[in-house]
Amino acid sequence: MTPENVSRVGSSRTVTVLAVAALLFGSLVVTQTVSAGSPVTLSSDKTSATVLENENVVFTLTLANAASSDFSWQTSKLYGSWLSGTEWMYLFFDEEGETLDDNILDIEQGESATVLLTVYCVSPCSGGSSNTLAVYAKTDPRYINAPQDVDGDPANSDNSTNTVELEITAVSPYKVDLVIESASTDGGNEVIQGVTTTWRYTVTNTGWQQDTYDLSISTTGSGWTLSDGLPADQTIQGQSNTVAEHTVNGQMSITPYSSEVPDTYTVTLSVTSSSGASDTESITVVVPEPDFEIKDTDISFSHTSAWITARGDSQLITVYAKVRNNGGNIDVAGNSASTVDVLFTVDGATVDVKYLDTLNHGSEQTVSASFKPSRAHSDTESGLPIEVRVDQFNNLDGREASDKAILESDETNNKGTAHFKVVRTKASNPSFYLSFTALTAAVGAAVVLSRYYRSEDEE
Repeated sequence: MTPENVSRVGSSRTVTVLAVAALLFGSLVVTQTVSAGSPVTLSSDKTSATVLENENVVFTLTLANAASSDFSWQTSKLYGSWLSGTEWMYLFFDEEGETLDDNILDIEQGESATVLLTVYCVSPCSGGSSNTLAVYAKTDPRYINAPQDVDGDPANSDNSTNTVELEITAVSPYKVDLVIESASTDGGNEVIQGVTTTWRYTVTNTGWQQDTYDLSISTTGSGWTLSDGLPADQTIQGQSNTVAEHTVNGQMSITPYSSEVPDTYTVTLSVTSSSGASDTESITVVVPEPDFEIKDTDISFSHTSAWITARGDSQLITVYAKVRNNGGNIDVAGNSASTVDVLFTVDGATVDVKYLDTLNHGSEQTVSASFKPSRAHSDTESGLPIEVRVDQFNNLDGREASDKAILESDETNNKGTAHFKVVRTKASNPSFYLSFTALTAAVGAAVVLSRYYRSEDEE
């Protein structure tokens, strides 16, 4: 080699080193891969692939040595780096399937070589995970006439090819995913004794193969009626079938025991495939205490107002009240929402107590009582105070039969109030005198007419 050639080669290498350094720095910042600084280029038949658990996937790599290279051969050493930091197993092979010794091969000027990269899905690789392998090569140029004369060390070379990133997604042949909606079809997590509530769910075959599934349902409650809502031996296509639906929608039903006490319970749904894949999901449901309610606006009257005479005579008024149960049918002491009392008071005095046979969850009933006002309301009052109370003994413990109380989740909404206008008449009984006067006038008119017609007949 002439001094000029040596100088040219040295200058070329200096420029190459600087270029590689600059590109390497940029790649670390942007792509975290090794930049090209070699006449050898690297390519792959694909940049992404799927691999089954305990199986492998093969990428075909091509290393091409530029024809314009100043060197007869390039000795290339292949490298791989997992961008996630998690190492999956991989090996490089030649075209004949033989393992590359130290991952090194020689490429003649203007020629290319094929390398088989095999990635194995063994631990820590598992179905549902993915990883990206960045592959590149370092090259060491040599002025030689045959590959067997190569004795260079590309590992110490500053010349690197471009980087190819290969994304691998691991899948399971048989895997299932179960998801239950967080709320029932009614929009909450409450379930009522003896009432059926439904929950939607999905079963997804996340495996690669077709599979058959069965479901089972259980609860921490006793005596409940449960249904998973999915036919036995439900078949679902795997993810390898890009046309078929991989998800089946179902709806389970939950009916608590009619005498179940209020509490928090767990309902568990499990799915198992014929291949052994399984998944389990649980939801928390609440059996609520009764919650009787009456609002001020639930009270109405048969009349807008009433009168009372000086002697205490008055109109008969009917008061109506709507009462409802927003909660469950059984309280924590085992008392049912039955024989529910509704107390009516007018001006602080009890006028009637009515009893409802049952007031179960979601029901609303109208109760009425009649009264005659005993006084007119004063100028400082908007009317006589009216109060209607449901479950009047709710201030008692309710755990004794004598208490008669039903324990509720909310004891503050059991009373409704209103005011009814009662006015005093100015005459003691105006209607009586008006009627008497009218009657007297009618009798007098009848007498006059009778005498007139009698005189006419006599003539």
